Amino acid sequence: MRKVIGAEVERAMERSDITHVEHHPCGMCGHMVYYFVEQGQLYFDSNCNCAGNGIVQRRDYEEIAAWINMQIKDEHRKSIMKKVGLAT
Repeated sequence: MRKVIGAEVERAMERSDITHVEHHPCGMCGHMVYYFVEQGQLYFDSNCNCAGNGIVQRRDYEEIAAWINMQIKDEHRKSIMKKVGLAT
């Protein structure tokens, strides 16, 4: 599998007008945590605060690329790539 880079993710999200990407549900309460774009900056919102870290944190697109690249199962990789506009 080819390696995805952060700039590629950023361009795809901009091109597809994607401003919200669900990551995973909280293991304690089930509330979805996610990435979002605001004023051109990427953030991660764990918003449930179950583990005491429910703060919005600034992130970069390399983190999403790493999330894609770490996937072992092709279907998981494709699912994330679709979420960020890299696949249809």
